[in-house]
Amino acid sequence: MANTILDLSTNFKLRSILLFNHLLALYALIFHFDLGLFALSYLLGFLLGGIGISIGYHRYFAHYSFKTNKIYKFILTAIGHYCSVGSAITWVGIHRDHHAHSDTKEDPHSPIHNGWLRTLVHVWHKNTVNPIYVRHLLKDKSLLFQHRYYFHLLLGAVALSLLTLGPVITAYVYSIPAIHVFYATGVVNSINHWNGKPNNIPLLNIFTSGESYHANHHNNVGNWKFGSFDPMAPIIRLIKE
Repeated sequence: MANTILDLSTNFKLRSILLFNHLLALYALIFHFDLGLFALSYLLGFLLGGIGISIGYHRYFAHYSFKTNKIYKFILTAIGHYCSVGSAITWVGIHRDHHAHSDTKEDPHSPIHNGWLRTLVHVWHKNTVNPIYVRHLLKDKSLLFQHRYYFHLLLGAVALSLLTLGPVITAYVYSIPAIHVFYATGVVNSINHWNGKPNNIPLLNIFTSGESYHANHHNNVGNWKFGSFDPMAPIIRLIKE
């Protein structure tokens, strides 16, 4: 089972998508820069990363800190998929491994033991996920489907966007927001653990969608609200049961 649940952030296919996003983003920003579209990219990265990863992958699937219905669960999974940081199963597996061994040599992405830059860009020293951390998700057929067909679905959506919207709009509504989410996650894993322990750095929440109340989260993983300026908390209030 461990051989099939790979840490997709070190997988060649996901790295290829990340490289594609960086190249397409550079093309759009250098040759077709538009301030309004760039502002839209930030907003999409902040909101969709916050909804798909912070609310969906993190607070819901990893910690089940709130309950919601099947429709919202599907929406959270779909937006998380869009963010291009791997399937819910692999993300949750790595995250739970992180909590189990936080800031030790066994932590997949401790900046102290793994290196600050390697942690920022998601190059970790563990390439597989222990199935024990995702046994609850392996019983979920919809998440198994997302995991098995992750790249098929993502590449299909990107191809459709390129064909219908063109490369420039695709860069602003997909590539740049996806890069935002990638580095926002890296910032939490690296800067919010800069000294070998989880830290609250509220100012970073303007980039990390509330995730930078990181000490609060580690101290109470069952709490769906991370801090006083948690922009995702009002959304959770709307969708939780």
